[in-house]
Amino acid sequence: MGFLNHATNNVIIDAVLTERGRELLSKNDGSFKIKSFAFGDDEVDYSLIDKYGVSVGKEKIEKNTPIFEANPNENIAIKHPLITFTNPLLRITQIPTFKRGDAVSNTTINLFDRSLNVGSDNGVVENFVIKNSIVAVDKSITLDSNITDNRIFVKMHGKLIKMDTSQDVRFIDTDVNGIDTYEITTDFVADGEKEWQNQITAKIVIRTKGVVTASSFTEFAIVGETDKINTSVQVVGASSGATIVVPVLIQKNTTSS
Repeated sequence: MGFLNHATNNVIIDAVLTERGRELLSKNDGSFKIKSFAFGDDEVDYSLIDKYGVSVGKEKIEKNTPIFEANPNENIAIKHPLITFTNPLLRITQIPTFKRGDAVSNTTINLFDRSLNVGSDNGVVENFVIKNSIVAVDKSITLDSNITDNRIFVKMHGKLIKMDTSQDVRFIDTDVNGIDTYEITTDFVADGEKEWQNQITAKIVIRTKGVVTASSFTEFAIVGETDKINTSVQVVGASSGATIVVPVLIQKNTTSS
């Protein structure tokens, strides 16, 4: 849904089905069922409060914030979802973000269309680790359970990258844009490594093995660089809404092996 700008004092809501919703509705087999809904504040610039103070900043947000119209692409419709808490009086001092647990920064994952060594998965299977992150002043802090992600969603272009499903990885579906969504159960960070009490982590294993072919470069290669494909993997917290987009570079293996 989105709000339409209107000259009167009336609030007009523009409600549209996402591409995935239209796909399910068109099947006419009962698979289209609305189970929940979410609100987001993607368009709100909260830095105005820091700049002008609470009263003036809030007024500027209310009067000057552009109004987004409804977006039918479910992958980008809500980037910053609002969160509901069971206790309305609960005070949350921090909302977690995601960071890489296998690298200092969010470095690019390098993959190839075929193995760098015959008979191995070298270059066609890689993994990375994500952790949730807050500004922890000491290790005794416990993050509220409402925003502790026991599950995460992992999205990637299904014609370029896949995950192998296991006990902790469940394939959900492929949308009309070719984006695969998986669900992963997270683990708590081990003692001695955790930055606070209930910090979570997950290892994400991705592969081009059996997915990327010569025709993939014809369809998805970078303009001017026919042997490279830029793509990404998005990780979204099921409870917190925290997200991280990990860049991935897929290259042609031009070696003789």
